[in-house]
Amino acid sequence: MEEKRLVERFNDVFVKTAPILENVKKGFFAQKIETIQENRVAFRELLLSRVAFVEQIVGAKEKTEVERYYITLLPIFQRIALAMENLISKMETKVEMKILFSEKALAEIRELYGIMEIQFRDTKDYITTKNPVLKANIQDAWEKVYRLIDEYAMIHQDRLIAGLCMPKASYLYLDMIDSIKRISRELFDFSEKA
Repeated sequence: MEEKRLVERFNDVFVKTAPILENVKKGFFAQKIETIQENRVAFRELLLSRVAFVEQIVGAKEKTEVERYYITLLPIFQRIALAMENLISKMETKVEMKILFSEKALAEIRELYGIMEIQFRDTKDYITTKNPVLKANIQDAWEKVYRLIDEYAMIHQDRLIAGLCMPKASYLYLDMIDSIKRISRELFDFSEKA
């Protein structure tokens, strides 16, 4: 299989996932459970629609160099998808159970999510262009997310100790920012190997 076709496969999933991420964010901040659920279903359907293609390449007895390269990217891609699924799930739980977050926690999630979306877009564009500026931006985004999450986790710990955050909200908040951290890390890894 030719490299252009395989690159298009990855790029297509990134292109179709970008609006899903945006809609999940809108549903989360507007407290619209239906929006989150619809986009969770859309994300799962998108991934399932690619299974046959992946199985065809993985199952082939003889693989071209390009196909072997594609297979090495699959685990990273799967980890991105799993972290995204977890993030969407936790956002859905928060909205469905009407768990309150402080304005500070919401602002932190909004900031981290925004950085992740830009990094996601840059990764999508890097797949097709191999532009070194985009690759540097992806790494910078990862470093910023990592630094901010460490900072926010420490501040959050202080909020929890002071009783400003409830344990149920704490678990969801920490899981959400951890999912964003994992997505960001895997996007960086993906760009390193792509």
